[in-house]
Amino acid sequence: MNILLVCGGGASSSFVAQNVQKACNTNGIDAEVSAIGETELEDYIEGNDIAMFGPHLKYLEESLAETCDYYEVPYKFVQETHYAKMDGQAILNDILEELA
Repeated sequence: MNILLVCGGGASSSFVAQNVQKACNTNGIDAEVSAIGETELEDYIEGNDIAMFGPHLKYLEESLAETCDYYEVPYKFVQETHYAKMDGQAILNDILEELA
């Protein structure tokens, strides 16, 4: 599974991505978790199973959704509490629920 985590500049999402990767490893899920800034979305979206957006990007939802829809990649916004706590397991649970 390929998971793309997207935030404003890519810095905070890289920490979140590490925690989601750890949760995948702990749960025996073969996954590659990448982190990017939102301006890089079109360059990296293709080939991912899901895009997870930082909650602070909600104001860009229309354009982000348009890009995801074009590449047929489902997306979801990370819950604010999960993002603030960098809770990789909770974010992984949301990903698995979205893809079920």
